[in-house]
Amino acid sequence: MDHLDNLSINIIPPATDLNPLQGRKYTLTHSEATGEWYLSIGTQFPFTKLTNGLFSVIEAEWTTKMGEYILLGRININSDSYNDKLDQVRYMIYQKELPQLIAHIIDADKRFLHYHPLLLDAPIHIEIKAKYPEFYRTLYMGTARKYLKKESVNS
Repeated sequence: MDHLDNLSINIIPPATDLNPLQGRKYTLTHSEATGEWYLSIGTQFPFTKLTNGLFSVIEAEWTTKMGEYILLGRININSDSYNDKLDQVRYMIYQKELPQLIAHIIDADKRFLHYHPLLLDAPIHIEIKAKYPEFYRTLYMGTARKYLKKESVNS
């Protein structure tokens, strides 16, 4: 995976840079052709199929579980073919790159997190969806505070 140096952020109304808290959704997509990364922040996940070489890497949303906020993300590693070796490779790549992907989502929305400081210590859970049970799991990835760049915590 490319590093997320070329990240474009799009906040889709009615979402703003500070709201909503409940149901705030993130979709991180990547263009194979250009290497560009796109982060959409809104109240819905895109319903249309991505085209032009774009593919969705991760979807995440702020929600509540047992009365506490969590950031729940999903990654679909299923390939178009039924090839467990390809899914295994994709699983290994995502496991390695997942902290960086989360860091860019969190850092891109740091103003929102500083406005809602209770989210800084909310747990992040990422569900890896796969056809093969050995790759299907939910991972605890720490809290948003862990992924914020140090200088942005104090600003």
